[in-house]
Order: sequence, then C-alpha cells, then structure tokens
Amino acid sequence: MSNNLSSNVSQKVLKKFLPGFMSDLVSCKTVDRQVIGNGDLNPDTGDSVAVKRPHQYKSNRTSDGDISGGTKSDLISGSAKAVVQDYITVAVDVSDVERALELNQMEKVFEPIRQRIVTDLETSLNEFMVQNSSHLLGTAGTPITKWSDVAQCNAFMQSMGVPSDNNRFAQINPYAQTSLADAQSGLFSSGKVDSAWERAQISTNFGGVRAYTSNALTSHTNGNQVTNASITVASAPIQTYLNTKDTYTMTVALTGLTATTGTINAGDVIQVTAASGSVSWLNQQTKQPIIDGSGNFIKWTGTVVTGGTADGSGNLSVVVTGPAIYEASGAYNSVSQAIASGDGVSIISGVADEDTQLPNLFYHKSAFGLCTVKLPPLGYDSSTVSYEGISIRVCKYFDGDANKHQYRFDLLPAFAAYNPYMAGKFFGVA
Repeated sequence: MSNNLSSNVSQKVLKKFLPGFMSDLVSCKTVDRQVIGNGDLNPDTGDSVAVKRPHQYKSNRTSDGDISGGTKSDLISGSAKAVVQDYITVAVDVSDVERALELNQMEKVFEPIRQRIVTDLETSLNEFMVQNSSHLLGTAGTPITKWSDVAQCNAFMQSMGVPSDNNRFAQINPYAQTSLADAQSGLFSSGKVDSAWERAQISTNFGGVRAYTSNALTSHTNGNQVTNASITVASAPIQTYLNTKDTYTMTVALTGLTATTGTINAGDVIQVTAASGSVSWLNQQTKQPIIDGSGNFIKWTGTVVTGGTADGSGNLSVVVTGPAIYEASGAYNSVSQAIASGDGVSIISGVADEDTQLPNLFYHKSAFGLCTVKLPPLGYDSSTVSYEGISIRVCKYFDGDANKHQYRFDLLPAFAAYNPYMAGKFFGVA
C-alpha cells in the first residue's frame, strides 16, 4: 500500500524544511531575533510593535556628596518600533512536495524555496540597516583593500562606547575578500563547514570585529545634491531626548539646495560643520568627545531616512536617524553641542551626482532587531514552527478555480532599529 500523506503533511514538511533554512541564514544571525504573536498586531498598533529602550542616567560628581543643588536625571521611557514588512511567500504545487516526501528527496524541492525566502529576507534586512545606520566611515566609494579598512570599525565602536562582547560585526562586499585574501590566510578555520554562516566568516575576531562576507548587501544611489557646498541648517532642530526617544530620528530643515531639482535620498549621509566649535560625537558611556587617530573631533553624521526634492526656494526638511541630542541634563546627549541655524551641511555619502555604491556595514548585534510574526493557521492542514527567533508557517490548501492543491511557505518579518548609534556604513580609507 502506498504511503498516506494526506493529513498533517505540513508538520512533516516543516520538520525537514527548518534545519536547512536556519543553516542558510547569514545576516539574520548577527542581529537580535524574536517571535512576536499575531495578537500583538491590531488596528491600534498599525504596522508596528513597540519595544522598550533602556534608560540612561547622568551621575553627579561632588566633593562632599551634597547633590541638593544638582540636576536630577530625567526618567524618560522610550521605545523602538518594529515595523512589519511585506509577507515573504513561496507557493509550490502539492504534487512536487508529496512526491519528494515519498521518495525522500525533500532537499531538491526545499533548497530553492529556502534560498528564495532567505535571499528576500536578508536583502530586505540589509536595506533596512543601510538606511537606519547613523555613521559613515572611510571615503564614500573607496573599495576596501586592506585590513585596516575593517579595523577602523572597531576603533570607532570602541570610541563610541559600544559594548565589546564579541557581538561587533562587519559585513563586507564579497569582492573585498579578494583584496584581503593575502592577509586573511589562517584567520578563520572552523574545522568544518556545515552552514552558510560558517562559510561566510572571514575572521571570528579581526581588529575586534567578526568579519564576514555577504551577497545580500544592498546598493545605494545618492541624491543629486552631493556636490553642493552651500547647504546650511535653516533653523535649529529640536534636539531633546523626549522628542526622539520613540524613533531615534530628528528632522533637520535645510536651505541652499538647488531650487526645484535638488534631491537628497533616503540612505544619504549628512554631516554638520558648526559655525563655532564642533558638533562632534560623544562616547555614549563616558559622554566625552570622540577624537580620531589624528587628534581631530569626529563630527556628527546622520543618515537620511526620509529625503525629498527641494522646493522653489531651495528648502528641504529631511528626517535623519542617529539624532544629535543636546540638552542641559546631559544624560542622553549624543553630541558635544547643539546644531544651530546657519551651520554648514555636507552630503558625505557620495562623490558624484546620483552615484551608486555598495556600502559595507558595521554594527553591534543590539543595534537592530529581526522579529517574525507567528502566523495563525490557514486552512485545514497548516502548521507554524518557531525556532531561535524565527517563525515560519506552512499550509496545504486547495485552489478551487485552478482545481489543484498547493503548499505555501510564509514568513512575515518586522525590522527594528534599536540603537542607530551602534551601526554605520563603511568604505576603504583613501
């Protein structure tokens, strides 16, 4: 008698599908992952789920312990939003799956399905990280040619006060591995190669970061305003933690763009040059200004998440991530002084109008979050499995119009930028 596969096939499929799927992941293994229930999404929450941010405090330094005249730290609760993305769905004819089950050849059917879902998921995640990473290191457009180009990431993260807990990552264009080949010999050897994650690693610790290659890095096209040297801040932005705590973004009004045609794209990076002093980054732990190897203050940069085209007067307001927070209490300050009206603005993410580049990424694991929604059953033979922060649903269903059975594999991701100060794009140093 032939095998009866008509019931609970989805459970059998998931048991065989999941191990290979987890093995194919690379970028997703470098960020925090969690499963959120379908009930967490409702008309009140819209397309996002709030995740609480940690509090920060400022200490008082006194000779006698009397803090009566000092300023107490504000207790402000902030949250990050995990924004739900599009469904990633692959549908396959039921006969292909059941035939593979019968012949014990599931790998032939599952491999292209897994690869399609993983590719879509990781490409979308990396695009989100590119547009929500605050910093830019190196010279935009300059390829990585030496390991010091990678080591700059760790030096910067150390200066920013990013935790040094073996969770700092550098995600590199695969072609950069050719330039680094001579230097990387013997840097990493796992003793076995059984997952895409292990194959992608170049070094488990080079210059303080875990470097790996990724073919899911996404390109970025700069706006046409990169060469304009006359852009200035039109009015001082709101730079309080209370105004930025739930988004970690701020709005900056700009003027001096090319009227009606000047564009700044999402993913472009702006840098402010203050009329007096320096709007420079602070170490997020010590709150001291960051100084580079040449003794210069490292200027604040913000990555544009909402850009646009200038109006007829050359004005444009952009929303940037990695806000320049500056207030009297200082507990949440990210920069050494406030951005002021008239400060100069440079677009440092490009070297030519509408230049397209493939930036590399550096970040701490806690900078970003990948959430997947635990989807409810769909149909009479439907199963959902959650493992290591990833939830996938498989269901068998009947298409009455087409008169055939099919399977569908579903994953619904949500991405969160927990802390853009812990992440950035980087290039080689010219």
